Amino acid sequence: MKSNPEVLIIFYTRRGNTAKMAEAIAEGAKESGANVKFLRIADDIPMEIVQKDENWLQIHNDLEKKYPTSDEFSIIKEMPNADAIVFGSPTRFGNMAHEMKKLWDLSTELWFTGKLIGKVGGVFTGASSVHGGQEVTALSMMMPMLHQGMVIVGPSYDTKELHESGSPYGPSTIVGPNSDQIKEVDLVVARAFGSKIAKVASKLAD
Repeated sequence: MKSNPEVLIIFYTRRGNTAKMAEAIAEGAKESGANVKFLRIADDIPMEIVQKDENWLQIHNDLEKKYPTSDEFSIIKEMPNADAIVFGSPTRFGNMAHEMKKLWDLSTELWFTGKLIGKVGGVFTGASSVHGGQEVTALSMMMPMLHQGMVIVGPSYDTKELHESGSPYGPSTIVGPNSDQIKEVDLVVARAFGSKIAKVASKLAD
């Protein structure tokens, strides 16, 4: 058992909602003794498009200050150092965002060397509508993790709020384009999930 497991939260966000969920997961993990590190995947959108929307530009600048992005190869290099890795992405037509998929597509060396085998893993997501693909997006993010030999952990119903938010596959939230619509129940599930990730990682870490 490892008293202070290393938890890495890798996420992609455009409007900041996924970042807020990542922060709640980190809170729960830290409360259970984990050391937490954030790595944010860069948005693959030209700045000239972002600059046309003042609200989007402000969110972009705020995120860059708080969570400077890392390139995919830098993130991949960090992944084997963690005891647990949690991946977060908004839904894109019932799937993970292509920025997250690109990260996995570049991770072949980790598969060849087996460096993620036995690592604890989890996912979280969000969508803009009730049936926006949260569950299938969570499942889509698990497929590469299974190929990499990771041990996947999801929320569990000892967190009673799971009846109101998220799913057994991972925490999720339903928001529109604004970043102030995440409900407290979403954050409660995310914190509990982070705590569970840390506890499982503690038990499985060498």
